[in-house]
Amino acid sequence: MTTTTSINVPHKTPTPMSGKVAAAASLVFAFCFFWTVASVNVPHDATDAELLTWWQESDNRLSGTVSCFFAIGAAVAFAVVVGHVRRLPGFVASPAWSTFARSMGAAFTATLLVSAALRGVISHQVDHLDQPLPSIDVLRYSTALNYILIGVPVMAALALTIVAISVVTLRTAALRRWTAYVGLGVSALILAAVSVQMGAYAIALSLLWAFCLSIALARQTTTTYNSERG
Repeated sequence: MTTTTSINVPHKTPTPMSGKVAAAASLVFAFCFFWTVASVNVPHDATDAELLTWWQESDNRLSGTVSCFFAIGAAVAFAVVVGHVRRLPGFVASPAWSTFARSMGAAFTATLLVSAALRGVISHQVDHLDQPLPSIDVLRYSTALNYILIGVPVMAALALTIVAISVVTLRTAALRRWTAYVGLGVSALILAAVSVQMGAYAIALSLLWAFCLSIALARQTTTTYNSERG
């Protein structure tokens, strides 16, 4: 008679130190995400001549490169935050929502990295490869593509990630419950803005959520982790 012995690998619970690292990463995300959009301001309703003049200024092209690197920083920091949150016992107990948070978090970071490339490509082409400035049609298309990318898929994926984290928090108290209420309110407003293709104007709301999450993560203690596990 053969018996099968199952080996259960214990889940590695995050430590207070890893919680502080994630809290810092949440602040870094907020800082970098803010400067991703604040460091560059391509004119929306400019004439062809005005838009071409804007892109001919080396400082303006440099601002696109700066924005590119801030976007990369925001994507990396957000990945650290989501990775830590998904290791909390409450998320381990909610695999469906945890998987959804991971998927939407990955979609957010991926689309933000695409936006980062779009923000830096013209500066790279002109200032580093000594290529001529693209035609006005290409400049307009690149600008419009970047705005729609940030305003719709990037912000939609971020809002849905916040929804998943908030739902698990309400169900399991994996984090402080007040962060769930903030998250659900913020995500509802962001999705409403996304529905009218104005998601970029709701970035300030995502920064509010990131600050609140940072506070909650920083206050996590060993007792909190043990009580969640029990």
